[in-house]
Amino acid sequence: MKKFNLFSSFKNRLRPSAGPPAQRAARAQSFVELALIIPVLILMLLGMMEVVIFIGRYLDILDMTREAARFASLRDYEVLGYLPSADCRPKVTMDDGHGGSITVEPPFHFYFQTSCIFSPPQGSPNCTGPNDRWCNGVNSYVRFNPATDDIVISVYTIEFRGTGHIVSNTWPQPDGLADNGVERNGYWAYSDNDSDTAHNSNWKYDCQGNLTRTTPHVDYNVVNDALSRGPLARGNKGYVAVEFYYCYDQVLALPVVTEFVPNPVRIHAYTLMPLPSAAPTPTPRP
Repeated sequence: MKKFNLFSSFKNRLRPSAGPPAQRAARAQSFVELALIIPVLILMLLGMMEVVIFIGRYLDILDMTREAARFASLRDYEVLGYLPSADCRPKVTMDDGHGGSITVEPPFHFYFQTSCIFSPPQGSPNCTGPNDRWCNGVNSYVRFNPATDDIVISVYTIEFRGTGHIVSNTWPQPDGLADNGVERNGYWAYSDNDSDTAHNSNWKYDCQGNLTRTTPHVDYNVVNDALSRGPLARGNKGYVAVEFYYCYDQVLALPVVTEFVPNPVRIHAYTLMPLPSAAPTPTPRP
């Protein structure tokens, strides 16, 4: 029969155990690691949120350029009504000069009406009021800033010569100058034709006011390069390019992000679409 030794049992109880302190040390190390990694995870999560919002805004802008180019592709680019009277609304109420009012249809201006796609819809708080001439579009999410943002529209006539297509002209022709009979700098910018005369040619500058370009992104050379890389069916053609230059203000504006990415940052999207009315007609033979 085994004897019970009280002193030995008491001594064993006083002897330190290696288990619990080791576990406590490991647990403390885990807390330190967690405290270090949590801020990094939070920054990564917030950064991903900013990127997702940015991508969503870019897709909104790209959709609007497609909608505007689709609208323009069904119209005649040579229809240029009196621009000061052009209006995004289909009907306009005006003074009849005899103390009453009349409702009329405003003149159609190809470029202005195409830019109307980017305007806020009727009733939007982004409209300046019931008489806002630039207010009947599909832009419900992107607030257009006339001091920094811009819409650029260009029309291209394309001829089939020999074995390929070339740009024979671009429209409109703001400077009236031609290179061997070809206007290479044709474009229409909304910032040059709106009521804000203090901020013209916004598309030339970044969101910090620095000059970054002197010609639109989709110009004579870009279209000619695209024609040389993609085979087209024979025959003359016309195209319209719609570009949107937008200054995106970061929603979260994280300091760790703004150190490397300017805030606001320029978003640029464009769409090139066929425009039958711009296709040059063959010269009739005598």
